[in-house]
Amino acid sequence: MNLSKKQYAVLLLVAVFLGAFVAAFLAISLTQSAYSAPSQSLVGLNGMDITLGPPPNSTDVRLDTTITIDAVATAEITDLRLTPEVPIASVASHTTGILTYVNTFYLAKLLTPATFYNVSVVVEGVPVSWSFTTTSESFRPGISFYLATNVLWIALAVAASATAVVGFVVWYRRGRA
Repeated sequence: MNLSKKQYAVLLLVAVFLGAFVAAFLAISLTQSAYSAPSQSLVGLNGMDITLGPPPNSTDVRLDTTITIDAVATAEITDLRLTPEVPIASVASHTTGILTYVNTFYLAKLLTPATFYNVSVVVEGVPVSWSFTTTSESFRPGISFYLATNVLWIALAVAASATAVVGFVVWYRRGRA
């Protein structure tokens, strides 16, 4: 396949754009989060150790927290409810040990400051509930929050900038040749 200089330049710019976009998107997505991870507490349940987060009776829990339940991989975890009600945006599970998985429940909105929350869930058919209280401070997002919530636009800006720089270099070299 014999490409003209113009076709080669276009192909190069497309490759630069895609490569820069994917690199920036993955770098941010894999390292930044719009949520804070809660501290956790070990609890016994019918001979099975599970870890709950935020810990039962904890106070000053961040408003952007997730709800976590770490249990053996075969444990069925269903019907998570938060009172006062907060919708669940998504749930993710990942390995934490040889036979354990943490189930992370991402909330669809921030928790309310200085509020008492009750969490109820069914683990292996057994109802489990605990409570926590959020901090009275208003939410002050950090850089991680802004990076995570704007990852698409940041990746597009990085890709466009990288493509513009490479495009200028290609144009400059063609003009000098």
